Amino acid sequence: TEPRVKSMYAKSIFLQYAWLWEYCGHFARSFAADELWRERGHTCGNDLLSLFREVDSTCSEVMKRCFRGAKWKPKTSVSMTSHGQVTLSSLSGIVVLPTAFEQIDESVLQKEGCHEAISTAKAILDRQTQIKRDERLVLVAAGICYGHAIDTYIFLAERCESEVAKDPMEGEASAAKLPSVRGVSKGGKNEKDGWNLVPLPSGAPVAPLLRQRLGDASNEIGKILLNEGRLVLSSDSPNTEGIGISSGSFGMSHVSAIMLASAQFWFMEGLKQFTAGQDLRNIALLRCNLCQCCKIRANANVILPGFNKGDSKECNSEVFLQEAVDHLVLAHETMGQRDSDPMTWDMVSEELAATLLVLGVRRRQSSKIGTTSAEPVMLQ
Repeated sequence: TEPRVKSMYAKSIFLQYAWLWEYCGHFARSFAADELWRERGHTCGNDLLSLFREVDSTCSEVMKRCFRGAKWKPKTSVSMTSHGQVTLSSLSGIVVLPTAFEQIDESVLQKEGCHEAISTAKAILDRQTQIKRDERLVLVAAGICYGHAIDTYIFLAERCESEVAKDPMEGEASAAKLPSVRGVSKGGKNEKDGWNLVPLPSGAPVAPLLRQRLGDASNEIGKILLNEGRLVLSSDSPNTEGIGISSGSFGMSHVSAIMLASAQFWFMEGLKQFTAGQDLRNIALLRCNLCQCCKIRANANVILPGFNKGDSKECNSEVFLQEAVDHLVLAHETMGQRDSDPMTWDMVSEELAATLLVLGVRRRQSSKIGTTSAEPVMLQ
């Protein structure tokens, strides 16, 4: 029938859309992982970004013309989770969510000093070497590309489920004629490609390998921002030379905190993907990276908005250290037992022991006993 033919045509277009974005993501990750792309003169970061923007512009026009009535509900796109701060036109990687500032009713970008600190953070990142800057920008673009592909696969799976619910015979026949895809299985199985598909809470199956690639890209972005935030905080970053602070509403420690908050956002994005794919080892490793974020923020002695003005810096540090401990405990709980991955388990254990030691020392120093007496506390 004509409706059935239209439905099959729509699904084929959606599949091509998903495959195109998936291959764009592969291309971006390949470029970021291998400097020879640039050294041999094959292409540069700006060429890739221009290509991705052209793909986005062309695909948007096709989707608007063909599927104006389609109910498109992105669930993975980093543009949505970042509240529009990450797009193919804005690839700095700096993301500060309103939820990070609990006591601000409006967006954090409207808070006095925060806008200047964010602009300074972006300016410092823009002064990275060409290779490092291209790697960061292309990895952010890879995250966007993979997000588009996963969103499309989820939409296709939900559409197939809806058709099966309305007409089981028609829906199954339609699904049977769909070509094999990398992210969505037909009827929950894909024996031809051999993917081990993990169902999401919504019931839409997505290949764990695709989620792992998105998680890897997010993790790499977080590590770049974490390292840059550490350098800014220690005044060892060559990219801060010549950058002045026009107002007294913020300092370089606040700029570092903005970078660390952005790194935490990307680590959390990667954690979502690894959790959905049940990748236990990468979940534990990402928890360790989140722990590093919290420990650096604890040492920064910066009271960010979201804390009461009366809160002390020591109290602020203890909050971040406790959060670091919580991440490591969750890493152990995720792995379950040491036999699952002895090397990763031992690394998490060592990090947890060191963090607990630092937290204990901080709490002792901030206690009344620690401030009034230099004598050691004897417990009986």
